[in-house]
Amino acid sequence: MADDPQSSDLAPEEDLTPEHSSDSLTNGTTKVAADRKVIAKFLISNAAAGSIIGKGGATISEFQEQSSARIQLSRNSEFFPGTADRVLSVSGPVNQVLTALHLIVGKVKSEEAVADSLLSRDGRSTQLRLLVPAALCGTLIGKAGATIKSFHEDSHATIMVSPQDRQPAGVPDRIVKITGELEHIMRAVALILSRLSSNPNYDRFTSERTSYFNQFGPQGSNASLAVPALSPSGSPNKNMPATIPLSPGSRAGESEVILPVPGNRVGAIIGKGGEVINQLKSVVGVRIRVSDREDLVPGTQNRKVTISGPTECVQIAQILINQKISAAAGPTMV
Repeated sequence: MADDPQSSDLAPEEDLTPEHSSDSLTNGTTKVAADRKVIAKFLISNAAAGSIIGKGGATISEFQEQSSARIQLSRNSEFFPGTADRVLSVSGPVNQVLTALHLIVGKVKSEEAVADSLLSRDGRSTQLRLLVPAALCGTLIGKAGATIKSFHEDSHATIMVSPQDRQPAGVPDRIVKITGELEHIMRAVALILSRLSSNPNYDRFTSERTSYFNQFGPQGSNASLAVPALSPSGSPNKNMPATIPLSPGSRAGESEVILPVPGNRVGAIIGKGGEVINQLKSVVGVRIRVSDREDLVPGTQNRKVTISGPTECVQIAQILINQKISAAAGPTMV
């Protein structure tokens, strides 16, 4: 089912149907409170977005009132990177999100002009495209694909996670295609949201943000991925490469780079007691090593920050580290 099964530290799935508990959803050994806020983001065509909004926003307001969920859409000029689709965000407790989603899908399917936008390639089945933070995909997939397989068997929906190598570079979310009959899709969405929200880092990875404009540029372009190298004074150095490639030998799908960082800025990356660097490693899913004070990039006062891991994650880590360096108010000695 999944393209890249990953390990999961959570127990195998159990039934998540509401009747098993009046106030919680059972997810393996983890209880997910029924009022736990979740965020579900989907890709939707521009035409379908207009149908959801309605004249003067009447339809979306009605759906929010009926479901009590919060519903947001990206602007009509802001698309998910690499697509021509807008981002639909639905947030609230799982039951509210499912109610809103049912109203939204029903509305789109009822309008002939846009109904085809929810069809799978075979033209027969309904398909939703859910956005899932790449850092949480391991929780969804499970060890050797066990979790996602159990969700398929439970819901009877087909669940496919987009391959990492097909994602636009640096985009933090992957596309999960859920295909089948509407009731099967709803069941699969409930299982997925409940599972993801049981991850202790769920709130750290998720956001109601629908626009990727500021992070990745207009229409998902990614001009901001190039991380400028810094001179010893902290200013961009055009004579120094932004990253220094290491010798080949890393595993397939992985990369390893060295960022030259001025010695007086390294503290911004490490943080008090290693808090910042440890958070970067756990959140982004990369390995980070900082060279000793004496181990500098030849001819500079820059220390070496080595980042290794999945190529996509390494690129994200570069962005975050560059932001930390830029935000440093003044010299920080380590």
